[in-house]
Amino acid sequence: MRRKSTRERLLDAAYRIIVEDSLSNLSIERVSARAGLSRRTFFLHFNSKDQLLAEVLDHVRPAFTADHRAWSDALAAELTAEQRIEELLRRLVATITDPGWKGCCFLRISAEFGDRPGHPAHAVVAESHRDLEHWLEAEIARGGFADAAGMTRQLSVLVSGLLVMQLVHRNAVYGEATLSMVREMLVSGKRTQRVEEHRGAEA
Repeated sequence: MRRKSTRERLLDAAYRIIVEDSLSNLSIERVSARAGLSRRTFFLHFNSKDQLLAEVLDHVRPAFTADHRAWSDALAAELTAEQRIEELLRRLVATITDPGWKGCCFLRISAEFGDRPGHPAHAVVAESHRDLEHWLEAEIARGGFADAAGMTRQLSVLVSGLLVMQLVHRNAVYGEATLSMVREMLVSGKRTQRVEEHRGAEA
């Protein structure tokens, strides 16, 4: 097994503090202590806590994307595109309704620095949203929907809203409400697709 570099140890320590404790408790001293390193060593790798925070998010982004891909790859081959999308959203709902879920770190950090548009973390959070959209759009494209890009944006808004509502209320009814909306969206998308196909056939 490859030994983690000093930089990776600092990034992992910072991420664990954010996830297990809170963003407000993230400090250079805490990160250094958790990594078993000195404050001086911290500054050999990062100029500031802000730079560390942005790099922590970029460090964990691939893991979130890999989880999404693993969910997709594990689905049965005979499922339709609509069934795939609903099942993927169902798995997301199951994850965030688990009692141990502490919220999406990307959304939490985005909210924390909402009044600081130039903060380096914002660019990474935006990239994480694009990762989610690319994943969803790839699934939607399987079904040949007439407006895959539009549906992707709608689903992205639904998912982000669900993450916030679940973090605030801790109630599974919001997940079920989201799944119901997704089903309606998929039916509407198929209906639009059939209309487009009919118009194309008449042209």
